[in-house]
Parts: sequence; C-alpha cells; structure tokens
Amino acid sequence: MASSEDLLELTHTAIVQAGTDAEGDVFRPGDWPTQDGQYPIIKLRLIGEDRQSVSRSGPSQFTTITTIRISAEVSAPAKLDDVGGSDAERKLWALKRQIDGAIVNSYPLTQRIQQIASMRAQLAFNAESATHLAGIQIDLALEHFEDADDFAQPPTGDLDEVDLTASHYPPTGFVANLQR
Repeated sequence: MASSEDLLELTHTAIVQAGTDAEGDVFRPGDWPTQDGQYPIIKLRLIGEDRQSVSRSGPSQFTTITTIRISAEVSAPAKLDDVGGSDAERKLWALKRQIDGAIVNSYPLTQRIQQIASMRAQLAFNAESATHLAGIQIDLALEHFEDADDFAQPPTGDLDEVDLTASHYPPTGFVANLQR
C-alpha cells in the first residue's frame, strides 16, 4: 500500500541516493524557475493519478497509475561548430540514463508498486544565448494497488479522560474520568 505522495518521495530519494550529475540539486516540488549557474538540476512533481476499480462489490479496490513528472536541465557554453550543443545533448542523455537507473534499480520504490507502467521522455534544446540549454521531461507512470485501507481515517485512541485545566489566572480546572 502506497499513496501517490509516498511514491513521489520514494522517487525523489532514489534519484538523490543514486548520485547523479545533479548531485544534491534534486527538488520537489519542482515548479520554480532555474537560475544561471544551477545546472544540472532535476525537479520532480506529482502531476496526476488515474484509478480504475477492480471490484464490483465489497470493499473498494483500485489499480492506480500515479504519474510523476521529472524535469532535468543541463547547460553547456556555446562553442564553434555547434560543439556546445553537442556537449549539452551528451550531458542530458547521461543525466537521463542516471535517472532511469536510479528509478529502475530502487528497491524501496519497486517493492511498493506493481510495475513501472511507462517512462516517456521528451527533449528540448535552446541555443539562443551564449549558453546551450537542454532539458528533458520524463513522465513516470507507476502502477500500484489501493484498497479501502488506503482511504481510511487514521486510527484514534479511546477517549479516557478530559482535562480542562486552565493555565491562566485564576487557576481553575476540571477533570472527568471517562473509564468504566
């Protein structure tokens, strides 16, 4: 049993612990702009859930697909003959491969899911300045099972006593023992 938030945290931890070229620059939620000098950087955010019921009667049960978006960005200085663009592309592919390996080889993550349903990657490049920027967006779809226990309210303890002692002046108080 795992929630989408749990899977996001496990994905974040897997990438941080794998030791990518981004080192400690792995953030969640990853929705803020990147400043020059912060590259390479990896940002994660939860972008969706899709629940499909697997039971017609009885307690609710779902096969859930959690989609986590991983955005990775690198930079390389512009050089003659577009070598800077090639450098940025090479760095980006290396970073993507490190991210893929971190996710696929993460035992804490893979033990909480049924399967990695898909990993879809889209690349983008920009060479409009003295620096070549390259980015990749990976949509990671994780399939996991959820049942009624995943939606239950957290357990609470029995109410045995009520203590209404006031801490301000004048000190007063009332204690009611509710045990049978």
